[in-house]
Amino acid sequence: MRDDIYLPRLADISSLKDVKNDKLPATDGPSIEDRLKSLVAHTVDDIKLCSNACDTYVKKRLLAKVMLGSIWDAKLLDFVGLFTKRRQEFEFELSIHTSQGVDKANVKLDTIGDEAHALDKKSSLPYFSPDEGLTLDIEWTS
Repeated sequence: MRDDIYLPRLADISSLKDVKNDKLPATDGPSIEDRLKSLVAHTVDDIKLCSNACDTYVKKRLLAKVMLGSIWDAKLLDFVGLFTKRRQEFEFELSIHTSQGVDKANVKLDTIGDEAHALDKKSSLPYFSPDEGLTLDIEWTS
């Protein structure tokens, strides 16, 4: 695995520190910060286990690597599966947080739209409604 592929992703992850409302509780309880802290802690433990396994493999003699190759393949494939699972968990938590933010924004936009429409009806100024076209309140006198 090449570091230049994964380092930009780490930079993207570090930009999450600027996320607003990360301490606000979700509808089901814990905040995104709490959820991600737990997930990051588990991921750190998994990375350490994988690192130890890789170090052990590197220190093995060539004959041991050849003879136990299938066992090491299975161990490394387990780590691939584990990190795939962790990635899906991160994506799921972030998508939940994003969708909750979008829902809140939609509610606010609907409220603003309703208030703007009510103001348009109250005023005598012309307004444009996509359904009704341009409405002008003009009286022509000769």
